[in-house]
Amino acid sequence: MFKDVEFTLPPNYKDENDPYADAWGRLAPWERKMLPEWMRVYYAMVANLDWNVGRLLKAIDELGLRDNTIFVFTSDHGELFGAHGRRAKNIFYEEAVRVPFIIRWPQRIPAGYISDVCLNTPDIMPTLLSLMELPVPEEVEGMDLSHCILGKEGPEPECAFMMGTGAVADWEDGYEWRALRSKRYTYAIYRVDGKEFLFDNIEDPYQMKNLAEDSQYRDTLNYFRELLKKKMKELGDIFEASTWYRDNWTKDRIILIPR
Repeated sequence: MFKDVEFTLPPNYKDENDPYADAWGRLAPWERKMLPEWMRVYYAMVANLDWNVGRLLKAIDELGLRDNTIFVFTSDHGELFGAHGRRAKNIFYEEAVRVPFIIRWPQRIPAGYISDVCLNTPDIMPTLLSLMELPVPEEVEGMDLSHCILGKEGPEPECAFMMGTGAVADWEDGYEWRALRSKRYTYAIYRVDGKEFLFDNIEDPYQMKNLAEDSQYRDTLNYFRELLKKKMKELGDIFEASTWYRDNWTKDRIILIPR
């Protein structure tokens, strides 16, 4: 379907690698030449996935389960294809973290309704449990945002909190970051040198201007600094190097619950 399509590189493409990219995120010269072909493969896979989602929806309808089924489509990350000088995921940029969350529940969720709530992965479980009128455990970290999905007013998070714990595939230190994504801004900081980023995602959707370096945004920067500190304190996040998680949270690459 896409073998003859000519894909162009993203407008925020950079020829040089992001200095904060680990080996997974960096692009070799030969890989840069492959980007248009990778895009064709990527879009072909997405098209195939879309077709299969259609098959699932059709099966639910044919089984008479349409009105009593909450159907959710989401994904874990996007790709960058050279945007910001990076190849792939594990980063706070929009291309990687702004993923779909599409939900269908006929007669309960308004058709075509779009919410701008900052839904994050920990919010999914309590939200779905609440939609099914099942109890939500008190110890969950996420919020019940079912009212947002149903188009109703109610509390919601100011930001989505994001954690980059470094190159855990190789346990390589130096690439750890933390970030917040509000309805307008993305704020991020690297552990290795304290480098900060602040993007206005409305005025600058490709995140090409780092406002953390603009004195006019000092108050906004300070606001997100404090908000991030508060969120990390709530979660007990002490922002350690990648190998710390290896030594304290895993055994033989199996994730353990710290005691």
